[in-house]
Amino acid sequence: KMAISSDYKIAWENYKSKWISNSKSRQYVHALRLRTQAILTTSKTILKDNPRFTVRRNNKIIKYLNVVVIDKNLNIPFNTNLLKNLHERRVIIFTSKKSAKSKKLKQLGCEIIEMETKNNKLDLKKIFTHLYRLKISDLLVEAGGILFADLIKNKLVDEIHLFKAPIVIGEKGIPVIEGNTLKKIKKKLLETIKFEDNFYSKYEVN
Repeated sequence: KMAISSDYKIAWENYKSKWISNSKSRQYVHALRLRTQAILTTSKTILKDNPRFTVRRNNKIIKYLNVVVIDKNLNIPFNTNLLKNLHERRVIIFTSKKSAKSKKLKQLGCEIIEMETKNNKLDLKKIFTHLYRLKISDLLVEAGGILFADLIKNKLVDEIHLFKAPIVIGEKGIPVIEGNTLKKIKKKLLETIKFEDNFYSKYEVN
């Protein structure tokens, strides 16, 4: 799931937190979140945005979402919003670090899965195999362009949900897919919806 500008950027150069999509689009995102088993994200996204990963309706939290975090160096901070409601949700962290911090996170209620790195990265295919064993097969990805590019490269994406807003961020903005363009991805358009001035497209990835 990605909210993008008309020039296919997901954020300003300084990652300044501004909404790209409008409130109607964001309401629809909550409907998508409600249908998924878990959110897949990275520690980088958590450090940058401190998301709550909830489903809200009329400004009320109706569900705390299960979250899978790819965090090679265990950078997740203890004071992050995600760790405030561990009794309400499942948090699974994939890391290459075994440390006192991983022990503390386990005590708080996180599931820590330690893995070897491959080319200085955690192996996404192994992560997905492990999640499948845990009976988690429906993930909504909420992260930056680097993870999206890696997922596409590893053929681990079934659908792309795109919310396009009529704003231009410019050349220095953060691209939707690192080192790649959306247009190059083989995909089939399944659905489109207009949310005021935002345009939602759902694609199946071939």
